[in-house]
Amino acid sequence: MKALSNIEFFGLSFVLITILALEISLHSDAFSQENKKKYDMVLLSQNYNSKGFADEIVGEILNNGTDIAKSVEISVVFSNDSGIIGSESSRLDPTTMNSGDRSVFTLQLVDEVIKSNAERYEFTIKWQDEHSIDYFARLTGGEIAENSGGDDSGGDDSGGDDSGGDDSGGDDSGGGGN
Repeated sequence: MKALSNIEFFGLSFVLITILALEISLHSDAFSQENKKKYDMVLLSQNYNSKGFADEIVGEILNNGTDIAKSVEISVVFSNDSGIIGSESSRLDPTTMNSGDRSVFTLQLVDEVIKSNAERYEFTIKWQDEHSIDYFARLTGGEIAENSGGDDSGGDDSGGDDSGGDDSGGDDSGGGGN
């Protein structure tokens, strides 16, 4: 009878440990999903326009997360087959975005090296939370066509990704606290 008690004890212990491990795992997944939703910046649109003296990239960002993003800035890295050739950055207007807010940007490109040699570009958006902790996310850019003469259709003339960015969520590529 005593042997059966030990077996029951170990069996019950195994069941309780398994339940506890599953609970911790489920809580961790729920917390991770909540954290990703908390900071979710989405590139709604972007358009490369070639205009004589100064090319420009215009676009719109959505704060799809649940928290406020402050000091929002967008950077663009330009490259070709030889590698990175330059970068530009600009603040969004407005620079503080509440949950659900949209903000526009215009990046003026006057650097002749970028204008004449760039073939593609990628975005990085940076912001701070209410405690001034820095976050960032990489967003899809596009290809630069030889005649990127913009139009009013709202699409990306450069032949790049018209879908408007990274749908996987905000802080998936290295943001985080200091």
